[in-house]
Amino acid sequence: MSSIISSSSTQSKSLRAGYISWAVVSLFFFYQYILRVFPGVMVNELRSDFSINAEQFAYFGAFYLYVYSLLQIPVGMLVDKIGVKRTVIFSILICLAGTVLIAYTHNLYLAYLSRILMGVGSACAFMCTLKIVADFLPPGERGFLNGATLTLGVVGALVAGKPLSIAMDLFGWRHSLLLTLIVGVGVLFLTLFFLKTPPVSHEPESAQEENGNIFRVIKEILSTPMVVIYAILAVGLYTPTSVLADLWGVAYLMAKYGFTRGDAAEVSMTMYVGVCVGSLLLPWLSEKYNLLNRTIIICTYGVFFTFLAILIAPQLPIMGITALILLLGTFGGAEMLCFVGVVMYAPKGRTGITLGITNTVNMIGGALAQQFVGLILDRFLWKGDLDANGNHFYKSEDYALAFLFLAVMIGLCCLVARNLKRDNSCAKTATCIT
Repeated sequence: MSSIISSSSTQSKSLRAGYISWAVVSLFFFYQYILRVFPGVMVNELRSDFSINAEQFAYFGAFYLYVYSLLQIPVGMLVDKIGVKRTVIFSILICLAGTVLIAYTHNLYLAYLSRILMGVGSACAFMCTLKIVADFLPPGERGFLNGATLTLGVVGALVAGKPLSIAMDLFGWRHSLLLTLIVGVGVLFLTLFFLKTPPVSHEPESAQEENGNIFRVIKEILSTPMVVIYAILAVGLYTPTSVLADLWGVAYLMAKYGFTRGDAAEVSMTMYVGVCVGSLLLPWLSEKYNLLNRTIIICTYGVFFTFLAILIAPQLPIMGITALILLLGTFGGAEMLCFVGVVMYAPKGRTGITLGITNTVNMIGGALAQQFVGLILDRFLWKGDLDANGNHFYKSEDYALAFLFLAVMIGLCCLVARNLKRDNSCAKTATCIT
């Protein structure tokens, strides 16, 4: 009897440690989202202080996403080797270093380096959260926490909007960034004192063999047609969020609707609220009614038509454009379903690395889309006009034309979605992501 009580007590302590550890790493995920999206809020200040055009500004988003995406697989291997706690501590320190660097430098290339450091530091956040959930918690309790993790990330993006705008008006953009250090240092101390090591290692026995044949494994995964299809659709569903909410949305809304920076940031960040709703609601509905692929197809078309409406609609009242952006984010939440589909077709024993590769492709797609917008604006649409600060000036029509390539890409994804099969079941694989 005493052994049963002891076992139950140990299990309870393990669950408690798991929830606390999840909360700590999720706060890191929250913090890195602030770092990811702040350039979109500070677009005018960054361009003015560093005397850069739109193409050069696009690198502030692209460098972060390039590094973040390319490190998904290597960071996954690092987490398996040295553990979540040491990886997270090291990553937070890198993020803090990147924040301090951009807050004090007046050199554009050092500013780019700061964004690279932020991307390096942020690369492990979501992956480590999933690993904590998988290592500490039983399968029945994982799905909700994964959705809650994304919700915290969305809150981080929202915090980077209106509050940062207010802080910039009061203290300037450099001191506003330094204020975010308080969040980062707080997360660092919580990690040091409360993040626990899992009681049991869940690393597969074949990990060493897989690490030694990483390129062969990648080739095997990319040779699976359905994995490639889901990865392409994930890019199509994610890139509007990357382009509008992360980087260009504030500038576009200010140009088209004459919003103040704070109002434009608030409306733009509404897309993250939609992403949160979609990523929680759509997987639940598709699992309950066995509509995984049908949901992905509907949402891909939904993203396409909503994005077009945002570009070509005449000036709308603030509630109208907010509703469209909220709807776009909600449809974009179907990106999570693409990861469920990837798991269904992943080669046996390759689920983790398949998800890593898919996320790599996804993030690189977002980075390229951000950069193409800046390139198109500067190389093809700028007519030599300057604003009051001496920056390149673009009309709302210029932004809309620059976004058209993204609409074409999403339209092609609608055609790709027609290749999805109708008989896939989400229910039996929904927990595999963890």
